[in-house]
Amino acid sequence: MSDAYAEALARHGLEDVQPLYRQLLLRLKNHDAAAYEEAVGRYLRDVESAVDSAEDPVAVWVAYGVWLAPRLAAGTLKAVDANGLAIDAESPPPLGPLLMHLPADPKTRGLVLAMPAEASPAQKETAALLCA
Repeated sequence: MSDAYAEALARHGLEDVQPLYRQLLLRLKNHDAAAYEEAVGRYLRDVESAVDSAEDPVAVWVAYGVWLAPRLAAGTLKAVDANGLAIDAESPPPLGPLLMHLPADPKTRGLVLAMPAEASPAQKETAALLCA
């Protein structure tokens, strides 16, 4: 983990998103090989080449996660505040609250894209209830 990335995580109060996205990529690889290859290409082009020079490397990573999640399931991006209130997240997504992708299919579990380092009980419970 680069110093700039670690500093940006601390500034936004977020946990490291990279392990979450590795899991999403593994799921995508098993789900859709063509979409996986596209995701790897996008990672190389948009993340790996930009993250070291970016003013906010966490924003680069989260933008990638926001792009990646719908490749697994169509849905909406939600930001959940410390009280558990969820709102539709705009682009670029806010950095700090719980950020999750909720699939349109109610039978499909949601995906956590960014978790606060000190998540509130409401955020933890929301993620546990709705996400894989």
